[in-house]
Amino acid sequence: MSDGLTRAANAMRDGLKSPGPEFTERVMAEVRRMPAPRRSPLHWVTQPRVVRVRPWFIPLAAAALLAMWVAGSRYGASRGMGQDALAVAARDTVYVRFEFAAPTARAVNLAGDFNGWKPDATVMSRGTGGVWVATIPVAVGVHKYQFVVDGNTWVPDPAAGTTDDGFGGRNSLIVVGPRGVVRS
Repeated sequence: MSDGLTRAANAMRDGLKSPGPEFTERVMAEVRRMPAPRRSPLHWVTQPRVVRVRPWFIPLAAAALLAMWVAGSRYGASRGMGQDALAVAARDTVYVRFEFAAPTARAVNLAGDFNGWKPDATVMSRGTGGVWVATIPVAVGVHKYQFVVDGNTWVPDPAAGTTDDGFGGRNSLIVVGPRGVVRS
């Protein structure tokens, strides 16, 4: 056995003794001499902390946000920026109507890359004859989606083209152009 291991075994056999108060004082004196750890410049963002909000602060913050919104909309309108932003949004987003026939379903939702694949993000409404309908804004481009029936069954759209989903299933495809759906 090595010397350190032998000393440890002997200490265990003889019973461990408390190092005493002088040991604690020496250790704490050494800790006090050590420099404080440096914090990252982003420490205040990345570390959790308690934030206390006084009751009077809520209406004050709401008033400040409202004032900034009013000032911003006036500034944007005077410079013509508001109209440009609306025109770009109108060109890049199209309202698309999704329909899915499921007469026996209790609920149908729409999940796709346009809503983060969240199965409860877009709830469809039951229409006549058991056809479920949702009209939502979709950005111009190629999108993948599926219908979620009764909360747990994912079904591709039988009226649309499909592509491999990478998990052994199929996703529906829709191509949205500036003037509407180009192909589904």
